[in-house]
Amino acid sequence: MKIDPFFYENNLKNKFENVNLLFLYGTNIGLVDLIYEKTIKNLEIDTNDPFSVSKIDGDEFKDNPAILHDNVNTLNVFSGKRFVLLDLMHISINRTLENIILETVKIKSNNYLLIVRAANIKINSFIKHLQDINNAILVPCYEQKINTINSKLSDLFSKHNINSKRDIIRNLIIKLSSNSLINEMEIEKLDIFLTNNTSVTEEVILKFFSNNNDMNFNKIIENCTNGHPHHALTSFENIYENQSTSITLIRMFVNHFKLIEKILLLFEKTKNLERVINSIKPPIFFKKKEFIIFQCKVWDLKLINIILARLIELELKCKLNHFSEKVLLSQFILSTSVLAKNRIKT
Repeated sequence: MKIDPFFYENNLKNKFENVNLLFLYGTNIGLVDLIYEKTIKNLEIDTNDPFSVSKIDGDEFKDNPAILHDNVNTLNVFSGKRFVLLDLMHISINRTLENIILETVKIKSNNYLLIVRAANIKINSFIKHLQDINNAILVPCYEQKINTINSKLSDLFSKHNINSKRDIIRNLIIKLSSNSLINEMEIEKLDIFLTNNTSVTEEVILKFFSNNNDMNFNKIIENCTNGHPHHALTSFENIYENQSTSITLIRMFVNHFKLIEKILLLFEKTKNLERVINSIKPPIFFKKKEFIIFQCKVWDLKLINIILARLIELELKCKLNHFSEKVLLSQFILSTSVLAKNRIKT
């Protein structure tokens, strides 16, 4: 059965007593993450409890497909339902893995719930087969509906007693991302801004979003370092204005790889990646932690040193020849994202 993501939360109240699979997937990875977090919260799943929760990442599943069947068939020590969390966000699903999941879901039982989150999956026999299974629920996450964003902005303005016109909401929607998680963060920041600034005009609100370029830059960096060259280059093309855009983006790339370098160096001492990320200063925003953990698996210290050297050279070239800096930065984004893509595949 397929459920629209915007009706999904209401169904969570039923706690899916007769369901064994929740499959969250789509190009809007921010929406996938948001729905996943709501699922964990509403079903009161303690992800740190090894007796009732099994966590399997994509690489682990790819290397040892039998691990899924083993975990599903492991009874909970305390006789409750066992939760198996399978993260396929950063791997491509082949026919073998599809068949493993389909065979696993054939086991109908009240003893387990498998929650899968994945990136985009083509509408093929795998998805169609899952739709026909009565103990499985699919939640496709694609472009966020305009009405949903409109409603959230209207509620926010009502909360702060701001009489918003339809034009301002439309203009704000244009400035928002196609990633629902990024939009949630931006609306949350606007909420804080309005709480701390009681007298604001529509012009100030529009300026608040106009000056908030970090969101767009972060989107480029995330797509690039996650191995999505087309999305990274499209995002860069959409926000490029002048030389200052390139210099700012280069320095944000440097900061990103410096952070990964710092974490990897600390990891060499402690051998505990999550502990390093949770204790690092300044703290990493909790919604970015999984992205950073994945980045630490994609890159190593040798590659980071090479990329940082390229970024220093790139900034110098951009300053000396501002006529070609857009081409130079596009080439860096393309080559780095292809490198990331190849490393993720292997």
